[in-house]
Amino acid sequence: MTKSCLALAFLCLLFGLPLKAFDWEEVTSNGREYVTLHSFCEFYQFGYAAPSGNDRFVARNPEGHSVSFKIGSPDIYVDGVHYVMSFPVEGGDRDWLVSRMDVIKLFEPVLRPTEISGRHAIRGVVIDAGHGGTDNGAGSRFGNEKTYTLDTAYRLDAILRAAGLKTVFTRRTDVFVDLYERAHIASLYPDYAFVSIHFNSAMEEARGLETYCLSPRGAASTSSVYLTRGDIQKLPGNDYDTQNILLASMVHSEIIKLNPGDATADRGVKRARFVVIKANTIPAILVEGGFVSNHMEAARVNRTDYRQALAQAIARGVIRFVNDMGDRHMALPDTGLTESKPPVAKPVVMTPPVPSGLAHDAANGTIKTPGSTSSVTTTNDTSSTTTHKKKKKTPATPGTTPGTPPTTSAATTTPASPTAPATSPASGTKPEVSSKTPSGALNLAEPAPPPLSPGADKAPPEPDEPPTVNANPSVSTKPPSGATSGTNATAAPAAPATHEP
Repeated sequence: MTKSCLALAFLCLLFGLPLKAFDWEEVTSNGREYVTLHSFCEFYQFGYAAPSGNDRFVARNPEGHSVSFKIGSPDIYVDGVHYVMSFPVEGGDRDWLVSRMDVIKLFEPVLRPTEISGRHAIRGVVIDAGHGGTDNGAGSRFGNEKTYTLDTAYRLDAILRAAGLKTVFTRRTDVFVDLYERAHIASLYPDYAFVSIHFNSAMEEARGLETYCLSPRGAASTSSVYLTRGDIQKLPGNDYDTQNILLASMVHSEIIKLNPGDATADRGVKRARFVVIKANTIPAILVEGGFVSNHMEAARVNRTDYRQALAQAIARGVIRFVNDMGDRHMALPDTGLTESKPPVAKPVVMTPPVPSGLAHDAANGTIKTPGSTSSVTTTNDTSSTTTHKKKKKTPATPGTTPGTPPTTSAATTTPASPTAPATSPASGTKPEVSSKTPSGALNLAEPAPPPLSPGADKAPPEPDEPPTVNANPSVSTKPPSGATSGTNATAAPAAPATHEP
């Protein structure tokens, strides 16, 4: 058997037969790298029809995944969950364009989690209760953010330990801990994941749930208007971009279940460069569990059953992440607004990995075809708009079924040629078509940083943590009803405490 396999591999190398290859239609427009919607749909097996006008493109693949997005908008839905892309979907002269960065840093990890790079065993979780001590965080007439975060952290700790995970706190009492110190504590546990718990504040009408992970290098944060020089610098947390988005995706898809049937409460998986996620050297996210500046949500956050349900939802997402990273096969905790005890862990069957069609190339800017010795070097042209279009055969594509997002369109099931004219208008200058036709799989090397935005040097610095608004300055600092811990100490924190299961 071994000799037969070796012989087959030798023949594939000898005759240049690709073991697994896919030809992506890649485009460079205004210094930014894209792939066509057609090649995106073909690779992920989504039903494709050339979109037109301002229609929302909606499709589903045989594995049950759904996607939904509109031209010119960074807001997309994958499996009914809201994400904010690094760059909006653009209109090309022949097809819509999806940024290559979002394919690599968002779609690939979310749609094919077993294929992400750097998969490793996750043994525990660093739980970060936001604010503390002299830093109250946001406030309402019911209480302070710092007390809600610590109470939720203790509830999350109990659920994760019952499931079989180790835990570490960045703070166990009402003390102030520097943001960089929180990231340093996490760095002492390289095989853990980091979850920072916060509650939001803004205008009184603002409501809903958000989950943040680090912005990829070369992309502005969700709340930023400009792409600044700081955005194109690599940060420690960028080594875990694909793991960060996977963890954020799984946690967010669980916490939005706390608002069943209320799509507007899903504010999305977003990007930021908050200190606790940019300075982290393990997979890290920040969860915003509701707006204490909204009087209805403030009352909800003050309820122990809601904080328990939020902790259970976060735990479910974390455990799904751990399972997909390949370390454990743990059962998920219960859901719902209950004070129920975490269930006893039971084995869960994991889906075996699926071979990747994306070539993990070296950082030399080449696109290689698996099973072949040839390569094509790509260039990053920031001075003009250029399209590099790849020839490919168009196979039959699965039909399209409207997904779960709130807005749908009549996407048809008939595959269209990648060169078929689309009537959608381009946002900005349309790229010119080149006759160059390189072949190979999508290069997973870091996308080239796009040019800086005009006025980028004048942009204000990004906040180190989510901004807070005290809705009631006279609020008491006493713990909320049913809080499980908390003191008024303000001394420096002791060494982090680890909980063994």
